[in-house]
Formats: sequence, C-alpha cells, structure tokens
Amino acid sequence: MNANPHSAGNSLSMGISIEASSVGAAAHARLSSCGEGVVQSVFDGAVNVLLTTGLVSLVPESAGRGPLNITLRMPAGSPKMSSLGVHVGQKVNVSGPALEVDSGPQVHLGSAKIYSSRGRFALPLLGKKDILANAEAMKKAALLFGNAAGLGGLLALTEPKGPDAEDVDLNMFASSAISHVLQLEEGFRAEDGEALAKAISGLIGLGPGLTPSCDDMLCGLVFLCLLYADSSGHMVRQSRLVAEVTAAKAAGRTTTLSEEFLRQAASGRANERVADLCTALLTGNQRSVERKTRRVLSIGETSGTDIVLGVFLGTKLCMGRRSGLG
Repeated sequence: MNANPHSAGNSLSMGISIEASSVGAAAHARLSSCGEGVVQSVFDGAVNVLLTTGLVSLVPESAGRGPLNITLRMPAGSPKMSSLGVHVGQKVNVSGPALEVDSGPQVHLGSAKIYSSRGRFALPLLGKKDILANAEAMKKAALLFGNAAGLGGLLALTEPKGPDAEDVDLNMFASSAISHVLQLEEGFRAEDGEALAKAISGLIGLGPGLTPSCDDMLCGLVFLCLLYADSSGHMVRQSRLVAEVTAAKAAGRTTTLSEEFLRQAASGRANERVADLCTALLTGNQRSVERKTRRVLSIGETSGTDIVLGVFLGTKLCMGRRSGLG
C-alpha cells in the first residue's frame, strides 16, 4: 500500500471521546492482555498503535472491519484519522473498556462488537467450473478498475493466450516477482516446503509502500487457499504449508504493519472486504463477485489490486490450474 504519513493536525481538541463500533478478534485479544503502547504511525486512513502484545489499527467505520481493526464512529466532518491530533510516539494506555492516547482522544470499547472473518458459508460451495468463472469475472474487474502500479500488470499475463511478459508494460517489481510466483506455484503443487521458502523469501518485502505489493499479493493468496481448504477439505496440506512458510518468512523481512497482515492471513483471518470477496468467489454469482472486487480495489493505492491478484493466483492453485504467468 502506498500511503504517505501525515503530521496529524489538531483540528479536533485533545481529550475527545470516540465510540468504537467493532474490534477485530485479534485486536480484542491484544487489548485484553495489554496495559500500554505507543502510536506507531498516523495516516489519513488509520492510526496504528503498537502495544506490548502487538499492533492494532484505529480506523474509521468506512474502512471496514478487520482482525486488527478498531472501527471508530468518527465525529461529524472528521473523516480522516489524521484529524484526531495524534502524533507518532505518543503513549497509549489501555485500561478497562477504553484506549486512551496521551493528551489525545479516548476510545471507548465497551459497546464494540467483536469481528471475526471465520464462519460458515451461508451458501454451498460452488463447483470448480463456477469458481473459475467467478475468478475470471474478478480478474476482468481488476483489469478495468484496478491500479497496475504495483503487481496489477501481471493480471494481463494470466490470460489463456495472453501476451508475453516483454509485450506488457510491467514495472520493476512486477517483473521481478514473476519467477518467484512461478516457483511458489511449483512448490505448492509438489508440497515442497524448501521451494516455497525460497519463493516466498524472494517475494516478501518486494515493492514500495507501507505494505509492499508482493506482501499484499501473498495475503490474498494465502487467505483464499486456507478458506478453500477449510471449507472443501481439498488442498489442505498444500494450503497449510504455504501459510506456515509465509508466517515464518515474514518475520523481520518487511514492515511491521505488513508482517502483521501476513501473519493474520496465515492464521485464516482477513479484513471484511477481502473475506466477502473470497466468500462470493466460492459461493456466489459473477455479479456479486464483480461488486465485491471493486470494494477490495478501493483499499489503499495499489493494495487492493495486489490482493485481488493474490486471490486469483490462489484460486488457480486450489483448482489445480496454472496461472499462465509462465
């Protein structure tokens, strides 16, 4: 995700009280056993707080629920988190049902609902043919409305008779990722942990931004694979292996926020928009998939497109098909 931190303005007075509407399950666990922390980063879309138990993100309700998200009912006329007057390095205290930033806002958690992306599908799982058709609908929407500044250009190469890599205007990150993605595919099929480790090591941290493009792609791929495996009973060993290797290789190889997202994906957790897209892909119709794809594409600058690419590649793996990148 390409995002520029803002020196938070003080358009809102200190000591303001804000109600949280939801708390992600992972964030709830971290808040329950933690007393203090520090503001790690401040953006228009999120204030990230590093607690002694791990990272949580304060976000407006419009950002959606997620495993690490604490969604806030923002004051009228203050849609940006950077308007809260919070600065990097400020101390944070968690006491009872509240999170308070030193000389800043107090977030009340008492009435917040706990969000978990885990759950049974309301509809039965589709057959492979319909899932693949949904994946193509998702890819088409991403090619039309996504941002190819990250890895998005690779989607054009996955056409059955698509152009050669040299005929597509790929940036340096997308070009560098191809060989690693192909090695990941082979390692997944062969259940080869060593090959997966080599491929994933080459991908993690590759790309610009707070959450590098290859990390976003891996989050989508790993989450889809685990969701499909848990729901269908197929590709279980391969999916768990790619998740385990991703979690292990993420440590210390990328940004703090991106490492957290990768670990959540490897635990089968995702933000609500991504979980809804994957659910529609596996159980819904193409119109629903297209609508939910566009919601994911709105995440960050390039993150949404890169996540969709990962979901597409993960779908191909789970269906026993090749991506076409080779």
